[in-house]
Formats: sequence, C-alpha cells, structure tokens
Amino acid sequence: MSTFQQRLNPLISATSRGFFGVLASLFALATSPPVHAQGCIASRGSSLTPCQYGEHLGEGEVLPPSSGFQAQVGYRWLHSDSMFVHDVEQTQLETHGGQEINDQHFIDVGLSYAFNSRVSVTLTLPFAVNDRSEPVYRSPTVIVDRFHTQASGFGDLRLEANAWLLDPNKHMKGNILVGMGLSAPSGDRDVQDTFEAWDFRARRIATSQHAVDQSIQLGVGGWGMVVDLYAYQQILPRLNGFVNGSYTMTPEEKYTPTASRDGDYSIPDSYLARGGLEFFVWPKHSLSVSLAGRVEGVPVHDLVGGSDGFRRPGYAVSIEPGVSLAIRSWSIMVNTPVAVYRNRQASVLEQAAGTEPVAAGFADLVVTCSISKRF
Repeated sequence: MSTFQQRLNPLISATSRGFFGVLASLFALATSPPVHAQGCIASRGSSLTPCQYGEHLGEGEVLPPSSGFQAQVGYRWLHSDSMFVHDVEQTQLETHGGQEINDQHFIDVGLSYAFNSRVSVTLTLPFAVNDRSEPVYRSPTVIVDRFHTQASGFGDLRLEANAWLLDPNKHMKGNILVGMGLSAPSGDRDVQDTFEAWDFRARRIATSQHAVDQSIQLGVGGWGMVVDLYAYQQILPRLNGFVNGSYTMTPEEKYTPTASRDGDYSIPDSYLARGGLEFFVWPKHSLSVSLAGRVEGVPVHDLVGGSDGFRRPGYAVSIEPGVSLAIRSWSIMVNTPVAVYRNRQASVLEQAAGTEPVAAGFADLVVTCSISKRF
C-alpha cells in the first residue's frame, strides 16, 4: 500500500464517522457562516457563508415566498496532520509522529429573515468541538508521549445583511448577491487546559495549565467586519458559472491570553475565494453538481489595524466538488474541498526575527454540509 493510501484510509474512515453522525444531528435539529482556513492556520466557522450560495432556481421550480424566515444548520469537519513550512511538507515530522494534530467539528445554527425577494438578514450562532494532540519530547528525536487539549463551546456571533443587486424574479439566469455584517467577540478567547512537558530534573512528564493553542480557541479575540459576494451566470442551459468571496477584517491587533505559551495572540483577518461551474442534473428540484477552485487562509498583514502578535498565516488551495438539492422549502448542500497546495507563510514576528516559519498543520480534505428550511 502506498504512503498516500495509508494516510488517506484513516481520513476516509474518520470522515465517514464524523459526517454521518453529524448529518443525523442536522436532520434532528430540522433547521451560513464563515469558513476560513484549516488546521493550525486558525480555523473557525463551519460550512457556508451566507453569500456562498445564492438561491437560484432550476427549470420548472416555483418561486419561493418573497419574505419570511429561514433556518439553517451548517457543519464542518477537518482533521489536520500534514505539516508545512512555506509550501514544503515536513514529512519527517509525520514519519516519527512529531506533528500537531487538530480534529475539529463546527456546527453553525442560523436564522434568516427576508424582508422581500432581494434583502435579508442572517444571525448565526456557531458551536465548536476542538481537540488538539501534541507530542512530548525527551530529546529532539525521542517522543515519550502525546497529550490532548480541548476547547468546546459557542463561538463568535455573526450578523449579516444580504441583498441581490438585481430582482431575482426577473433575473433568474444571472445575479449578484452582496453581504456586509459584523462578527462579535462572544466566543471564549482564553480557554485553558492541561499541557505536558518533559521535566529533565525529575526525569518524568510534568503538567501545567496554559491557554490552548490559538487554532482551537473558540473566539478569534475581537470584533470583525465581514464582506461577502456571490455571483452566478448561466453559460448554457443547465450550466452556470459562479464566483464567491468572503473577507473578515479585524481592526483590533492582539490580546494576551492567560498563561500563554506563545505570548500575545494576534487577532487576524481571514478570507475565502471560490469559483467554478454548476450543472443542474435534475432542474425541477435544483439537483446540481459543482466543481470549484477554492483558496482560503489567514493573511500575513491585516487590511485594517496592526498585525503583531502570534499568528500562523498561510493558505490552502483546494479542488472542491459539491452537490446540492432543493425540494419545496428544503435545501441541502455537501462540499468536500481536497487540498492540492498549502503554504505556511512567515508572520510579521518571524519576518522581523529573520527566522523560518514554525511548521503548521493543514487538512488534506474537509467535509462541509448544510441544511436549510424556509417557513
């Protein structure tokens, strides 16, 4: 069996367990939120931005009500254990088990209200269950144990307004949806847990309390301003082209968590961009398949405010197949971005010190899905 297959098999197995378990929960809840970066590159939010998929109809579908409520649940799962410095994978860490490993589950519950067929607002409450595993070194080449730290709870509340630039009742073959909103620092940004390290004097493992790693903190640490865009255009009957972008700006620069191992934590911007094709297999019920290119990450420099403090900037480029279905008042979407390129960039602090970036973990694939219901 090849090395790639050996690494892919447990990912597929874990994906199946995580996906089907949470999908059952989504249906039980019977009810679209930021997705930025993955793994050690700070990752918060779950499946879809409100602008990621504007609702457009297949042939023969009845127009939805021009106003009213819609409930959504989005889910995202990732397992990151592929370590990178710049765009070079650190396979030596993975070979001897020295990588940091993040397992993260995000569930976002959203409620939207459409004032008319063009303008709506969405309130999103995210929930996360994060686990991070790190090695305990007795020497640079000897690992004596691994330990886990966790962070679970509610994240940063998000409120966003969205508007179609053209009347969707008259422009069903192409339109542009824009969104603006705020992300409030409601998620705990100072989650603590027990860490392990080798005590050379006592020649045993010692424990201490510290702030968990930035990548699994529940909140980004400050206020954010969100800008979204989604646009689609019919190219041929049943075939649409689409683009989607989202950027979160954070004017605050950094904060100091309690007992941090990494000093001040930066409050970073984040971004997502997508573009691709969507083909309607069953237009009557908007059953479609899509294939997109996707890039998401954390920039080295923020657009507004400073960029000091500890951060792991970087980005992942992925190929993203997807499927969506809309029947009457229900909509379901599943997307599985598969990474084809990853780059852990040097932060402002690392550039100032003239050092190489510390290796950061990325996921090989991510599972995202959402379900929504109009009322």
